[in-house]
Amino acid sequence: MAGKRSRPYTKEDVAFVYENYAKMTSSEIAAKLGISKFQVSKIVSELRKHTNFPKKTARRPNPVLQFIEEKGLPKKKGKAPAKRKK
Repeated sequence: MAGKRSRPYTKEDVAFVYENYAKMTSSEIAAKLGISKFQVSKIVSELRKHTNFPKKTARRPNPVLQFIEEKGLPKKKGKAPAKRKK
């Protein structure tokens, strides 16, 4: 079964991605524009190849960290030492 085919992206889509990529997730941009998140990634890849495109600053919140925060659970300090094989 083939997946839903997305429309080709336009110059206006590229402009929207360029202006909003740092503030929105790829999925949010894709939903807003009506294109796939893979197309958003392709636009970002092309922009990075040809310009000094900024790194992402907005990320989807981690649901585990949100849960820990809501429940008021104590956070672990530092990482546990790695186990070594003998």
